[in-house]
Amino acid sequence: MANIKSDYLCRKMQVFTKHKELIYQAVESIANRIYHSVYSDNVKTYSDELKEKGLAAFQNRFNMDFTEHHIKSDVWVGEEVSPYLQTGLGIRYPVIDIEKIIENAQSAGKTWQKVGIEERAGILAEALERIESRFFELAHATMHTTGQGFLMAFQAAGPHACDRALESIAMGFSEIKRFPEFVKSESGAGRNASSMRKTYNPIPRGISLVIGCSTFPTWNSLPGIFASLITGNPVIVKPHPKAVLPIAIVVAEMRNLLKESGLRMDTIQMAVDTSDKPITKELAEHAAIKLIDFTGNSKFGNYIESLPKISFTEKAAINPVIIDSTKDIEGLVNNLAFSLSLYSRQMCTAPQNIYVAASGIKITGGTVSFDDFCDRLRKALDDLLQNKWGPSTLGCVQNDTTLKKIKDISLALGSKIAEAKSFKMPEYEAARTQSIKVLGLDSGKQEIFQREVFGPMVFVVKTEHTEKSIELALRGCAISGGITCLVHCTDFVLSKIIEEKFNAAFVPVSFNFTGQVFVNQHAAFSDFHVSGGNGSGNGSLVDPGFITKRFVWIGNRYMT
Repeated sequence: MANIKSDYLCRKMQVFTKHKELIYQAVESIANRIYHSVYSDNVKTYSDELKEKGLAAFQNRFNMDFTEHHIKSDVWVGEEVSPYLQTGLGIRYPVIDIEKIIENAQSAGKTWQKVGIEERAGILAEALERIESRFFELAHATMHTTGQGFLMAFQAAGPHACDRALESIAMGFSEIKRFPEFVKSESGAGRNASSMRKTYNPIPRGISLVIGCSTFPTWNSLPGIFASLITGNPVIVKPHPKAVLPIAIVVAEMRNLLKESGLRMDTIQMAVDTSDKPITKELAEHAAIKLIDFTGNSKFGNYIESLPKISFTEKAAINPVIIDSTKDIEGLVNNLAFSLSLYSRQMCTAPQNIYVAASGIKITGGTVSFDDFCDRLRKALDDLLQNKWGPSTLGCVQNDTTLKKIKDISLALGSKIAEAKSFKMPEYEAARTQSIKVLGLDSGKQEIFQREVFGPMVFVVKTEHTEKSIELALRGCAISGGITCLVHCTDFVLSKIIEEKFNAAFVPVSFNFTGQVFVNQHAAFSDFHVSGGNGSGNGSLVDPGFITKRFVWIGNRYMT
């Protein structure tokens, strides 16, 4: 019996030993905030065999049931439609009764809670290694459910999502290791002397619900999944019914690994539904659910925040751009055009309102007028489409609802809308595409631009002066939140004033971006994503609060 127990303990620690250096490097990177990436986002670094295997795996899923979760069910559902093919994928997923899912999570959670932090970290790091082997399958699955171009789908769904997940593992490992497991405490002297042993136990909050979105089903879900798991909580993933496959692949790898490790697969489960019969509210309101991670629209996000649960939300945002002056107008315009074009402005970090003073943009030796800037921006958007990578940069619009809303605004405003040239996907004639619409308007039209408009439309707002631009941009962030703010300004004093004003509103600022650095992109380990301090969301990827709210420190005392 002793040998069996010893072998078991040895196997438990092997997985941590294997990934120990990876985990400690990640912990160090969180602390020093220097750029750190573990999973390569350069497709050229991967073998042709992996690429071909990933594509084949995805194609073989068409019109098949997804059985990798090893779940028996009498009901199977699926409604995913490729924005590129405009046809259904035909993939179905098992439906499980909510009470059964909760019961499974409660039972598995009791086992998972007892797993030591080193073993937990090792298992989760091992899960990421296995997910890495399926990056190309994930890329195609993401591309054909969200509409992202292949390169973005590969990077966001695979390497970048796993970097963020590793960040959660490292932060959780660091926070739980912050205090010792036990100490011997002595006080007083002589007859008044006392000796105690004190233990410190991080107790998980309970079942975690992760609600996925249709545009970034893994990137937005993995941080919450891994943050809850590293802190000992079982997880239920409720994906968007239009984008299930990417996260189903991830959950499958994790369940298989748990089984191999002698642990309960139901430590992580997936709860699927349909657009006609949603179950998100029923799950969210269930008394057994203690933690909720949500990405999506503000209306539902506000509802999630109103529940008596601990929630971590990422909602809508009006991300402003304030242009006062620049040393590189061409670099500014080209950089901005690319930021607007990435995934057809379906990124939560994409700019929406561009504020330019009526007197124009100050440049070396002169100014660029408001109208001239609008013309330059439209031309840059057109030029990008002529590039061979242009169509894949924009990708497809994920669903028809987004296009309808953009069309309704366009019809209401008529000729005021200027649109970049239309485009087609070379390989996908039926692809749902829409070039970026640019609307130049006066600052008095706040009913139009002071709300989030999701998708391929941007507003260039003419203001009386830069101070008015700042005022309007702050107002938009106060109304609907701000995840990013891009500023172009060569005046150091004015730049500091802008930084202070926006930081006071809990909005981060990026200054004078040109070249290949874009305001949309936030790097794991180095950049926080969403501040958690304004209406764009109440959580931040990944700060200590994203972790420590998921467990409670309990101290026990023993007189010795």
